[in-house]
Amino acid sequence: MDTQHKIKAIAIDLDGTLLTSEKRITEATIQTLRQVMEKGVHVVIATGRSLATAIRFVEQVGTTFPVVCYNGSCIYDPATKKDLWHISLDHEICAEIVRIGKGSPAHLHAFMDHELYFTNCGREADYLEPLSSIVGKSVDFESFDDLHFTKAMFIGEIGETERIRRHMQQRFGNQLHMVYSHPDYFEIMTGGATKGSALQRLMEMYGISAEETMAFGDADNDKEMLSWARYGIAMGNAHDEVKAIAAGIAGHNDDDGVAKKIREVFALIDSD
Repeated sequence: MDTQHKIKAIAIDLDGTLLTSEKRITEATIQTLRQVMEKGVHVVIATGRSLATAIRFVEQVGTTFPVVCYNGSCIYDPATKKDLWHISLDHEICAEIVRIGKGSPAHLHAFMDHELYFTNCGREADYLEPLSSIVGKSVDFESFDDLHFTKAMFIGEIGETERIRRHMQQRFGNQLHMVYSHPDYFEIMTGGATKGSALQRLMEMYGISAEETMAFGDADNDKEMLSWARYGIAMGNAHDEVKAIAAGIAGHNDDDGVAKKIREVFALIDSD
């Protein structure tokens, strides 16, 4: 893959991609990303996570380039600490999500204005990101006059979340973009909010084309991003349908898969 001189930006998912199963970034991966940034390549964190639970990884990598978060519903600039772009669900849709959540065993987590809200019984539900129970707030959703969720997430068994997905699809159709970021995590955003569309918007701001972009991902919510970028790379641990649309395959997220593929593409020499 003779691409190193063409690539100006690398977009990287977090969970299952940049992060190990223990939710950390290895030192080898950090050093690799810093080496390509020294070459002038932009590193973009593109995640389904909220800004609050993603920003520490952005800072750890050391990139100051804007972040794609909430599965593409927001582009945030850490340099200015401001949103460059942010879209949310209409009140009617949010109210229906809240109504369904009241009668469902799946736990509703809703993100609004960079805050995480959940009912008290859902406080400990987000087991993939324990920090959520600390940064989130337990609320009565019906106490809000204006609901405008950036993203709503139901955490529960797939039989229940599929029931919710079918209902929302029948009721609102193309007004929504719905994905699974994990088998237990069903996520709802406004239509058109994908990592792919947000990455395209961000790259256009900086005059970077799809032909000059590499992207790494592993899950359903990464497919649009991998399809848009000329060099879309699926992780070795990715779902088969994600691998099927990728231009290449990297190693496992627990084996520095991102770093090893970048080192191969850019012909980097180990610093040690």
